[in-house]
Amino acid sequence: MSGTFVSVGNCTQPFPRLLDAIAALAPTLPQPLVVQHGAGSFTLANASASASAFLPMADFEARVANAELLVLHAGAGSVIHAVRAGRMPVVMPRRAALGEHVDDHQLEFARALDAAGRVAMAETPADLPAAIARSVARLHGDGGSDPATSRMLGLVEATLARYAAEKSGQSAAWR
Repeated sequence: MSGTFVSVGNCTQPFPRLLDAIAALAPTLPQPLVVQHGAGSFTLANASASASAFLPMADFEARVANAELLVLHAGAGSVIHAVRAGRMPVVMPRRAALGEHVDDHQLEFARALDAAGRVAMAETPADLPAAIARSVARLHGDGGSDPATSRMLGLVEATLARYAAEKSGQSAAWR
């Protein structure tokens, strides 16, 4: 596996929030960088990156299977391809309020999959470095890639969060 594959899917709305963040992070990402930019555009000065608006499905699937790092919009089709390939993609959901989609179904979808340990979600560009670190750690065997372990860790995190909330007086209902 090598490089980074970024895909914004086939939406008619551009996704500059993700593409601009990728451009800023490009020097730190596994190389080569391949970007499927959809209706928007993507250019990168002084770096080696290839970019195309859209890809045939066979090319998309090959890139998903072979990239070290996947950064995707939170479209169901893109995420399903990554998960079927045994990968934990970084996903950034498109937001309706930002003109990136017609509603916020991607946000709901990404939150559910993040909670299940299937994706590393970045709601904002500032969240991308941590989400990338989670995804790369899992690829290299440092992130609890076993689904049962991920579920267990999620339960432990939720229990500790409820405990902390109770101790701080925010939730007296949990017992």
